[in-house]
Amino acid sequence: MRRISVIGFAFVLFWGTVAGQNTKNYTPVNMYMLNPLLVNPAYSGTKESMSANMMLGANWLDMPGATLGKANAAGWMQTASFDYPLSPKNSVGFVIRNNTFGVNNNFVFYGHYSYQINTGVGNLSFGLRAGLTSYNRNLQKANFRQDNDPVQQFDYSRMYPNFGVGIYWYSNNYNLGLSIPDFFFPPLGSESFDTDPKNYNYTLLGGYLFRISDNFKIKPSTMLIYSIGAPLSYNLNLNFITAQDRVWAGLGYKQQGFIVLFEFQVVSYLRIGYAWEYPLGLVKDYAPWGSHEIMIRFDNTWTVRKVSDVYFW
Repeated sequence: MRRISVIGFAFVLFWGTVAGQNTKNYTPVNMYMLNPLLVNPAYSGTKESMSANMMLGANWLDMPGATLGKANAAGWMQTASFDYPLSPKNSVGFVIRNNTFGVNNNFVFYGHYSYQINTGVGNLSFGLRAGLTSYNRNLQKANFRQDNDPVQQFDYSRMYPNFGVGIYWYSNNYNLGLSIPDFFFPPLGSESFDTDPKNYNYTLLGGYLFRISDNFKIKPSTMLIYSIGAPLSYNLNLNFITAQDRVWAGLGYKQQGFIVLFEFQVVSYLRIGYAWEYPLGLVKDYAPWGSHEIMIRFDNTWTVRKVSDVYFW
Protein backbone atom coordinates (compact mmCIF):
# COMPACT_ATOMS: atom_id res chain seq x y z
CA MET A 1 0.00 0.00 0.00
CA ARG A 2 2.83 2.36 0.71
CA ARG A 3 6.44 2.94 -0.04
CA ILE A 4 8.78 5.20 1.89
CA SER A 5 11.43 5.41 -0.78
CA VAL A 6 15.05 6.19 -0.01
CA ILE A 7 14.46 7.18 3.60
CA GLY A 8 12.96 3.80 4.33
CA PHE A 9 15.83 2.04 2.61
CA ALA A 10 18.33 4.14 4.56
CA PHE A 11 16.69 3.15 7.83
CA VAL A 12 16.95 -0.54 6.94
CA LEU A 13 20.67 -0.14 6.24
CA PHE A 14 21.16 1.86 9.42
CA TRP A 15 19.40 -0.77 11.50
CA GLY A 16 21.67 -3.43 10.01
CA THR A 17 24.79 -1.50 11.08
CA VAL A 18 23.66 -1.00 14.70
CA ALA A 19 21.59 -4.12 15.31
CA GLY A 20 21.76 -4.91 18.98
CA GLN A 21 21.32 -1.29 20.05
CA ASN A 22 18.23 0.73 20.75
CA THR A 23 18.36 2.96 17.68
CA LYS A 24 16.02 5.61 19.07
CA ASN A 25 18.60 6.55 21.68
CA TYR A 26 21.75 5.50 19.83
CA THR A 27 24.33 8.23 19.21
CA PRO A 28 26.57 7.30 16.23
CA VAL A 29 29.73 9.11 17.39
CA ASN A 30 33.04 8.04 15.87
CA MET A 31 35.06 10.44 18.06
CA TYR A 32 33.78 8.80 21.25
CA MET A 33 37.28 8.78 22.78
CA LEU A 34 37.37 12.60 22.63
CA ASN A 35 34.15 13.00 24.62
CA PRO A 36 33.13 9.85 26.56
CA LEU A 37 30.72 12.05 28.54
CA LEU A 38 28.15 11.43 25.80
CA VAL A 39 27.76 7.82 26.96
CA ASN A 40 29.24 7.78 30.49
CA PRO A 41 28.40 10.39 33.18
CA ALA A 42 31.31 9.18 35.34
CA TYR A 43 33.71 10.82 32.88
CA SER A 44 32.69 14.24 34.21
CA GLY A 45 35.52 16.03 36.01
CA THR A 46 38.29 13.63 34.96
CA LYS A 47 40.02 16.33 32.88
CA GLU A 48 40.37 18.37 36.10
CA SER A 49 39.14 21.50 34.32
CA MET A 50 35.96 23.20 33.20
CA SER A 51 35.28 21.81 29.75
CA ALA A 52 32.76 22.44 26.96
CA ASN A 53 32.47 20.21 23.91
CA MET A 54 30.36 20.65 20.75
CA MET A 55 30.00 18.13 17.93
CA LEU A 56 28.19 18.12 14.58
CA GLY A 57 27.81 15.01 12.45
CA ALA A 58 26.32 14.23 9.03
CA ASN A 59 25.49 10.60 8.21
CA TRP A 60 25.79 9.15 4.71
CA LEU A 61 26.15 12.28 2.61
CA ASP A 62 24.95 12.33 -0.99
CA MET A 63 22.51 9.45 -0.50
CA PRO A 64 20.03 9.85 -3.39
CA GLY A 65 16.72 11.30 -2.27
CA ALA A 66 17.64 11.41 1.43
CA THR A 67 17.30 15.15 1.96
CA LEU A 68 17.34 16.61 5.48
CA GLY A 69 17.18 20.37 5.58
CA LYS A 70 19.12 21.61 2.57
CA ALA A 71 21.63 18.74 2.44
CA ASN A 72 21.55 15.27 0.90
CA ALA A 73 22.19 13.36 4.09
CA ALA A 74 20.46 10.41 5.74
CA GLY A 75 20.96 11.80 9.25
CA TRP A 76 22.26 14.64 11.41
CA MET A 77 23.74 14.63 14.89
CA GLN A 78 24.28 17.63 17.18
CA THR A 79 25.71 17.32 20.69
CA ALA A 80 26.83 19.76 23.37
CA SER A 81 28.33 18.81 26.72
CA PHE A 82 29.71 20.72 29.67
CA ASP A 83 31.31 19.61 32.92
CA TYR A 84 32.55 21.65 35.86
CA PRO A 85 34.62 20.19 38.74
CA LEU A 86 33.34 21.67 42.01
CA SER A 87 36.30 20.09 43.80
CA PRO A 88 38.86 17.33 43.12
CA LYS A 89 36.11 14.81 43.97
CA ASN A 90 32.83 16.34 42.80
CA SER A 91 31.76 17.42 39.33
CA VAL A 92 28.51 18.53 37.65
CA GLY A 93 27.41 19.38 34.13
CA PHE A 94 25.01 18.58 31.31
CA VAL A 95 24.68 16.82 27.95
CA ILE A 96 22.40 17.84 25.07
CA ARG A 97 21.99 15.41 22.20
CA ASN A 98 19.86 15.75 19.06
CA ASN A 99 19.76 13.00 16.44
CA THR A 100 17.74 13.10 13.23
CA PHE A 101 17.64 10.08 10.96
CA GLY A 102 15.14 9.93 8.13
CA VAL A 103 11.72 10.67 9.61
CA ASN A 104 12.90 10.10 13.21
CA ASN A 105 14.17 12.69 15.67
CA ASN A 106 15.49 12.02 19.17
CA PHE A 107 16.33 14.87 21.57
CA VAL A 108 17.89 14.26 25.00
CA PHE A 109 18.85 16.60 27.82
CA TYR A 110 20.76 15.25 30.83
CA GLY A 111 22.17 16.88 33.93
CA HIS A 112 24.92 14.80 35.53
CA TYR A 113 26.97 14.41 38.71
CA SER A 114 30.13 12.41 39.39
CA TYR A 115 32.15 11.54 42.49
CA GLN A 116 35.80 10.44 42.36
CA ILE A 117 37.92 8.29 44.68
CA ASN A 118 41.69 7.90 44.56
CA THR A 119 42.40 4.16 44.84
CA GLY A 120 46.17 4.46 44.97
CA VAL A 121 46.58 2.80 41.57
CA GLY A 122 44.26 5.19 39.75
CA ASN A 123 41.10 7.20 40.19
CA LEU A 124 37.64 5.64 40.31
CA SER A 125 34.69 7.81 39.33
CA PHE A 126 30.96 7.12 39.75
CA GLY A 127 28.44 9.02 37.66
CA LEU A 128 24.68 9.53 37.50
CA ARG A 129 22.63 11.51 35.02
CA ALA A 130 18.95 12.40 34.80
CA GLY A 131 16.86 14.34 32.34
CA LEU A 132 14.28 14.17 29.57
CA THR A 133 14.05 12.38 26.23
CA SER A 134 11.82 13.49 23.36
CA TYR A 135 11.16 11.17 20.44
CA ASN A 136 9.31 12.26 17.28
CA ARG A 137 8.38 10.43 14.10
CA ASN A 138 7.27 12.74 11.27
CA LEU A 139 6.08 10.73 8.27
CA GLN A 140 5.17 13.94 6.46
CA LYS A 141 8.87 14.20 5.58
CA ALA A 142 8.85 10.86 3.75
CA ASN A 143 8.45 10.37 0.01
CA PHE A 144 5.33 8.31 -0.77
CA ARG A 145 4.33 6.72 -4.04
CA GLN A 146 0.72 7.74 -3.47
CA ASP A 147 -0.46 11.14 -2.30
CA ASN A 148 -2.44 11.23 0.96
CA ASP A 149 -1.31 7.74 1.88
CA PRO A 150 -3.07 6.71 5.16
CA VAL A 151 0.26 5.77 6.77
CA GLN A 152 1.02 9.50 7.09
CA GLN A 153 -1.49 9.55 9.95
CA PHE A 154 0.88 7.51 12.13
CA ASP A 155 3.09 10.38 13.21
CA TYR A 156 4.22 10.04 16.80
CA SER A 157 5.60 12.32 19.51
CA ARG A 158 6.50 11.43 23.08
CA MET A 159 8.49 12.98 25.94
CA TYR A 160 9.52 11.00 29.02
CA PRO A 161 12.05 11.11 31.90
CA ASN A 162 15.33 9.28 31.55
CA PHE A 163 18.35 8.24 33.63
CA GLY A 164 21.82 6.82 33.09
CA VAL A 165 24.70 5.53 35.25
CA GLY A 166 28.38 4.85 34.76
CA ILE A 167 31.67 3.96 36.39
CA TYR A 168 35.05 5.12 35.10
CA TRP A 169 38.56 4.06 36.19
CA TYR A 170 41.64 5.87 34.92
CA SER A 171 45.32 6.45 35.62
CA ASN A 172 48.28 8.01 33.83
CA ASN A 173 48.33 5.19 31.27
CA TYR A 174 44.86 3.73 30.87
CA ASN A 175 41.15 4.36 31.15
CA LEU A 176 38.22 1.96 31.39
CA GLY A 177 34.54 2.78 31.72
CA LEU A 178 31.26 0.88 31.89
CA SER A 179 27.87 2.55 31.60
CA ILE A 180 24.17 2.22 30.84
CA PRO A 181 23.58 5.51 29.01
CA ASP A 182 19.76 5.32 29.04
CA PHE A 183 17.33 3.40 31.25
CA PHE A 184 14.03 4.39 29.65
CA PHE A 185 13.30 4.25 25.94
CA PRO A 186 10.61 3.21 23.48
CA PRO A 187 11.64 -0.16 22.02
CA LEU A 188 11.85 -0.41 18.24
CA GLY A 189 8.32 -0.41 16.80
CA SER A 190 6.68 0.56 20.09
CA GLU A 191 4.91 3.76 21.13
CA SER A 192 5.51 3.23 24.85
CA PHE A 193 8.68 2.97 26.90
CA ASP A 194 9.91 0.42 29.40
CA THR A 195 13.00 -0.46 31.44
CA ASP A 196 13.61 -4.01 30.29
CA PRO A 197 17.33 -4.71 31.03
CA LYS A 198 17.64 -6.87 27.93
CA ASN A 199 17.22 -3.71 25.83
CA TYR A 200 19.88 -1.64 27.65
CA ASN A 201 22.95 -0.57 25.70
CA TYR A 202 25.73 -1.82 28.02
CA THR A 203 28.63 0.36 26.91
CA LEU A 204 32.31 -0.34 27.58
CA LEU A 205 35.03 2.24 26.82
CA GLY A 206 38.73 1.62 27.21
CA GLY A 207 42.16 2.79 26.10
CA TYR A 208 45.87 2.43 26.90
CA LEU A 209 48.76 4.83 26.34
CA PHE A 210 52.11 3.56 24.99
CA ARG A 211 54.87 6.14 25.45
CA ILE A 212 57.26 5.53 22.58
CA SER A 213 59.15 8.77 23.31
CA ASP A 214 58.54 12.17 24.89
CA ASN A 215 57.20 13.39 21.56
CA PHE A 216 55.41 10.32 20.22
CA LYS A 217 52.71 8.19 21.82
CA ILE A 218 50.32 5.51 20.62
CA LYS A 219 46.91 5.06 22.19
CA PRO A 220 44.64 2.19 21.13
CA SER A 221 41.04 2.52 22.29
CA THR A 222 37.71 0.79 21.86
CA MET A 223 33.99 1.18 22.45
CA LEU A 224 31.87 -1.96 22.81
CA ILE A 225 28.07 -1.85 22.99
CA TYR A 226 26.05 -4.92 23.93
CA SER A 227 22.36 -5.62 24.37
CA ILE A 228 21.25 -9.00 25.73
CA GLY A 229 20.39 -11.41 22.94
CA ALA A 230 21.84 -9.18 20.22
CA PRO A 231 25.20 -9.05 18.39
CA LEU A 232 28.06 -7.09 19.89
CA SER A 233 28.70 -3.67 18.36
CA TYR A 234 32.30 -2.46 18.34
CA ASN A 235 34.46 0.51 17.37
CA LEU A 236 38.23 -0.09 17.35
CA ASN A 237 40.75 2.74 17.06
CA LEU A 238 44.50 3.25 16.94
CA ASN A 239 45.58 6.81 17.74
CA PHE A 240 48.98 8.50 17.21
CA ILE A 241 49.96 11.55 19.28
CA THR A 242 52.87 13.88 18.55
CA ALA A 243 54.06 17.53 18.56
CA GLN A 244 53.95 17.79 22.38
CA ASP A 245 50.46 16.27 22.39
CA ARG A 246 49.11 19.00 20.10
CA VAL A 247 48.55 16.78 17.05
CA TRP A 248 46.50 13.62 17.24
CA ALA A 249 45.57 11.29 14.36
CA GLY A 250 43.93 7.90 14.26
CA LEU A 251 42.45 5.06 12.27
CA GLY A 252 39.36 3.11 13.24
CA TYR A 253 37.16 0.23 12.21
CA LYS A 254 33.56 -0.57 13.04
CA GLN A 255 30.83 -2.75 11.59
CA GLN A 256 30.59 -1.79 7.92
CA GLY A 257 32.77 1.29 8.32
CA PHE A 258 36.39 2.51 8.18
CA ILE A 259 37.28 5.71 10.10
CA VAL A 260 39.99 8.38 9.84
CA LEU A 261 40.29 10.90 12.71
CA PHE A 262 42.29 14.06 13.43
CA GLU A 263 42.53 16.43 16.39
CA PHE A 264 44.62 19.57 16.75
CA GLN A 265 45.31 21.91 19.67
CA VAL A 266 44.94 25.43 18.30
CA VAL A 267 45.84 27.16 21.59
CA SER A 268 46.13 25.89 25.15
CA TYR A 269 42.37 26.06 25.77
CA LEU A 270 40.99 25.18 22.30
CA ARG A 271 41.04 21.92 20.34
CA ILE A 272 39.30 20.96 17.11
CA GLY A 273 38.67 17.48 15.72
CA TYR A 274 37.40 15.84 12.56
CA ALA A 275 36.38 12.28 11.68
CA TRP A 276 35.43 10.72 8.35
CA GLU A 277 33.75 7.34 8.11
CA TYR A 278 33.90 5.49 4.80
CA PRO A 279 31.02 3.01 4.64
CA LEU A 280 31.52 -0.60 3.66
CA GLY A 281 29.01 -3.15 2.41
CA LEU A 282 25.82 -2.01 0.68
CA VAL A 283 25.94 1.52 2.08
CA LYS A 284 28.98 2.59 0.02
CA ASP A 285 27.00 2.12 -3.20
CA TYR A 286 24.41 4.69 -2.06
CA ALA A 287 26.42 7.12 0.11
CA PRO A 288 29.94 7.31 -1.38
CA TRP A 289 30.82 10.43 0.63
CA GLY A 290 30.35 8.59 3.92
CA SER A 291 29.76 10.24 7.30
CA HIS A 292 31.53 13.26 8.82
CA GLU A 293 31.96 14.67 12.32
CA ILE A 294 33.40 17.98 13.53
CA MET A 295 34.30 18.71 17.16
CA ILE A 296 35.28 21.87 19.06
CA ARG A 297 36.41 21.68 22.70
CA PHE A 298 37.22 24.44 25.19
CA ASP A 299 39.12 23.79 28.44
CA ASN A 300 39.78 26.24 31.28
CA THR A 301 42.76 25.03 33.28
CA TRP A 302 42.33 27.37 36.23
CA THR A 303 39.23 25.70 37.65
CA VAL A 304 40.77 23.03 39.90
CA ARG A 305 44.12 21.91 38.52
CA LYS A 306 45.76 21.79 35.12
CA VAL A 307 44.37 19.56 32.39
CA SER A 308 45.91 16.11 32.62
CA ASP A 309 48.39 15.46 29.82
CA VAL A 310 48.45 11.70 30.13
CA TYR A 311 45.03 10.16 29.57
CA PHE A 312 43.02 12.70 27.59
CA TRP A 313 43.64 14.78 24.49
